[in-house]
Amino acid sequence: MKDVTLIDPVTELKKLFDAKKFDAAIEFCQKLLEKNPNDPIALQNLSTAYYIVGAYNDTIKCCEKILERDRDDEHAIKNKMRALEKLELHDEVLRCCDILLSKNNKDVDALVTKGIALNKTGKHEDALTLYDLALELDKTNVDGLMNMAVTLNYLGRYQEAIPYYDIVQQIMPEFSRAAVEKSEAFKALGREDDAFLAAQGVRLKDAELLKQNAKENKYSVQHAFLLKRYENSGEKN
Repeated sequence: MKDVTLIDPVTELKKLFDAKKFDAAIEFCQKLLEKNPNDPIALQNLSTAYYIVGAYNDTIKCCEKILERDRDDEHAIKNKMRALEKLELHDEVLRCCDILLSKNNKDVDALVTKGIALNKTGKHEDALTLYDLALELDKTNVDGLMNMAVTLNYLGRYQEAIPYYDIVQQIMPEFSRAAVEKSEAFKALGREDDAFLAAQGVRLKDAELLKQNAKENKYSVQHAFLLKRYENSGEKN
């Protein structure tokens, strides 16, 4: 590797991260730290690279070194929080979240992460409150929407969970888990036609149109769905 003192670290690290050369980024940061053990650019980027490659304990060590010098460093607290979450150290995750929220009670990432940690410790109603707060701030936050839906589903509040799954489908149509779990929620409610349509990825507003079409034409919902799919394939051709 070239002498790191002759290279602009920000430019070099951006190139390595953009190229997904995380091992090389780690090596580069380590070289910087040999020159200056407290180099903030090296420590921040090293903590991120370690997180990406799954070295969560090393991520935490880097973050703690940063926080020794600046206990309010948001980037370090967030990287530490995410690494702790991966290690399922939920009480410590909660402490990181509370630090972030004490500085900014509108930190959506911290609200959602705290909600997940509360779920993991069995405090589901408290988690729902946090997801509500997060979604008031960011209505399209997929993590907040999905965890809200999953928690409501777990609590047996299927009817409430379904619209959240539906919004996730709107934002991320390729995210099949939302369709599968929405279908299961409908099954739990005994609504087999809705469960069938949900499993096909059909959203609520389109499902209502298909059911109305089936009723008017006196055929099954499955038939209405297949007919509509056939018509749509013809339009594409």
